Amino acid sequence: MNRRSFMKMNTGLLTGVMVPGTVKKLFSNKTAEITVHPETVTGDISPNIYGQFIEHLGRAIYGGIYDEKGFRKDVLSKVQALHTPLMRYPGGTVTKIYHWKDGIGQNRPVRKNLIWGGNDNNHFGTDEFMEYSRLIGADPFLTVNMSTGTAEEAADWVEYCNGADTYYAGLRKQNGHEQPYKVKYWGLGNEEAAKEDAGTLQDPQDYIKKAWYYAKLMKLQDPEIALIMVGDKENWNKQILQELHPICDYISLHLYASTKPGDPASLFTSIAEMETNIRATAAQIKAFTPEKVTNFSKWYRFPARQQPVKIALDEWGIWEAGGEGAYGLEMKYNWNHALGVATFLNIFQRNADVIGLATWAQTVNVLAPIMTDATSSVCQTIFYPMELYRRLCGNRSIANEMSDTNNALDIATSINDKTGMITVAIVNRDSKDAIDVKINAKITGSWTAHELNAPSIDAVNTLKGPNVVDYKQRTVNSKNYTIAAHSIAILQARV
Repeated sequence: MNRRSFMKMNTGLLTGVMVPGTVKKLFSNKTAEITVHPETVTGDISPNIYGQFIEHLGRAIYGGIYDEKGFRKDVLSKVQALHTPLMRYPGGTVTKIYHWKDGIGQNRPVRKNLIWGGNDNNHFGTDEFMEYSRLIGADPFLTVNMSTGTAEEAADWVEYCNGADTYYAGLRKQNGHEQPYKVKYWGLGNEEAAKEDAGTLQDPQDYIKKAWYYAKLMKLQDPEIALIMVGDKENWNKQILQELHPICDYISLHLYASTKPGDPASLFTSIAEMETNIRATAAQIKAFTPEKVTNFSKWYRFPARQQPVKIALDEWGIWEAGGEGAYGLEMKYNWNHALGVATFLNIFQRNADVIGLATWAQTVNVLAPIMTDATSSVCQTIFYPMELYRRLCGNRSIANEMSDTNNALDIATSINDKTGMITVAIVNRDSKDAIDVKINAKITGSWTAHELNAPSIDAVNTLKGPNVVDYKQRTVNSKNYTIAAHSIAILQARV
């Protein structure tokens, strides 16, 4: 970006101005202090915490990322700008009735979507998903049908995606895809404890028995795949971890925050409860699984997991009442929601030692950072913190201390172990007041502040309206930094 350029963008990139030097301080009688300890690493931050999710639901795929002409180019450019490292598909709840063989080849059957309504012509299937993942630079993450499908069907899918010289690998080649897709991440079902959904695995012991069978056949096709097991409540998780831990690379956790009517700040209370759930699940992993698997029989003919069990937040987001579209899931996100997204991402960094991946639900139109109509698309407010964190935050979480008597700030600190750049991500969730922050850190030179804000917490981006999100980059020459009301700031400096 030219240092004096001003860019108005509606293509998935940030809007803003880059200002050299310092700017006039915003005075505030609220204060806080942050001390950063770059020498104390608390966990490696997986790039996969910045993943996305798409499902055969409403306009998420058809009318979202895809139409009958193929991939929508306006949407593709925005998704590419998110730099998504991981993409989950085909669900979600729809996994329970989805059969992957319907979505390959030339003659694809039209099926009724028994979960979300309408019909699915299956024009978007495995090969299209793999191509889309390639175009956006994401690793594919597939979820198999454990409700109306079979273990053999799931193993055939592994063979189709990862095989070389066998029948389903040959079918992939026949469909025009010579090289294996090398899909690493495979989810065994989705929310199987939900009694309202299709399927019969609501008892954890039923799930455990079936998951072992699925895992065996899938691992025998490709022993290198990583398996995500379904998580749920405390008793469910205990049994899954105790009995499946030798083959459980991740246990899933689904987190959706929401706002009480007329109380914007309640969103952050809801998000704080999500962090409590993460820590409770982490405690269960520690209590019920050894870090390394021993005495795993060679007669399984595939290896046990090689790393400690991690949490997969393979559905997370903000889900409010009153949306439009299928099941009211087309949400209009305001700037307060963007502050919530940044808070979530701080939580993921703070818990990087136990969170292995996370996929925001979803990507386009349904609970999404990108919205479309028939001819155009727009980035919602939540798009901007997603893009900023993915672009700037480090790969190792580091310790910090904060005093904030107002409880308005949320922070995470990280370091890039290759460049020595430390990052302090700060969210000021106070809707009215700026906060003067003293930052104690041994750095070389000055801080560079990357700032996101909007006119108010109620501000929204719409297909017809202007881009309300403002991005600024400026230099901070002292340890004192004033973060504006309802804003997000990422400060960077070298140690």
